Amino acid sequence: TNSGLRLDKSVDKAAALPGATLTYTVTYTNDSSAPLSNLKVNDTTPAYTTFVNAACGSPLPASLTACAVTAPAVGASGAIQWAFTGTLSPSQSGTVTFSVKIQ
Repeated sequence: TNSGLRLDKSVDKAAALPGATLTYTVTYTNDSSAPLSNLKVNDTTPAYTTFVNAACGSPLPASLTACAVTAPAVGASGAIQWAFTGTLSPSQSGTVTFSVKIQ
């Protein structure tokens, strides 16, 4: 009866000025009763920001064996993707992060 993957996103600052760096954290959770495979988390740099860095959370949940990040070049903007190898077991969760600079 559950939809599967739940994503929750937060940012480290409530307000910031141009030139400041914001770090976003996306928490992913398997709310279903079955393992999830081919897991990918997608996001994008917000308007008026440029990409700084992105990372997979550490440690990964036990059943995920690897994480690869595809992201724009530093100083650019665009899509970010975290692609996981393995499965995310029911009730397991983890995090991914990315930082941007406000223009």
